[in-house]
Amino acid sequence: MNKYKFVAVAFLFLLVSGFDIGPVSMYEPVFMLRSEMEKGIRLEGPREIRHPGKIYLKDDLIFINEKYQGIHVIDNTDPTDPENFAFIRIDGCIDMAMKDQILYADNAVDLVALALSPQMTGIEVTGRNKDVFPELQAPDGRGLTAREQMARPDNAILVRWKERN
Repeated sequence: MNKYKFVAVAFLFLLVSGFDIGPVSMYEPVFMLRSEMEKGIRLEGPREIRHPGKIYLKDDLIFINEKYQGIHVIDNTDPTDPENFAFIRIDGCIDMAMKDQILYADNAVDLVALALSPQMTGIEVTGRNKDVFPELQAPDGRGLTAREQMARPDNAILVRWKERN
């Protein structure tokens, strides 16, 4: 009987101490302060497409999601020679939709509305609904461990997952 008490006490100690029991995820969370995340939306120059997600076609433009990073803007005026000409940085972005000249996208847990200028020379955040989406899950389907939750900085948002080294 004493052996079982020892095992039970050891298990409770590990649980209370924040020791994570179970398989370790291949991914680790990346947090960003909410204030940085909200200011971080911007139009940048083109970048290589590495982890494409959803695709949206609007007139002569193709929008391709770069998982957790933002949206590539491709000029498809000449379908035989599409040109990757801009990137909209939106941390935590995995989805998008468009109505008229307003692009709607997730900014981690927030929904943002972006007014696109003609010829994509600029963007403006015209709306933000906070905390409307669930927190991002790791690509292997796991959520945050107890240890990761405890290590989360105050007022930080989970914006992406990266592979562990």
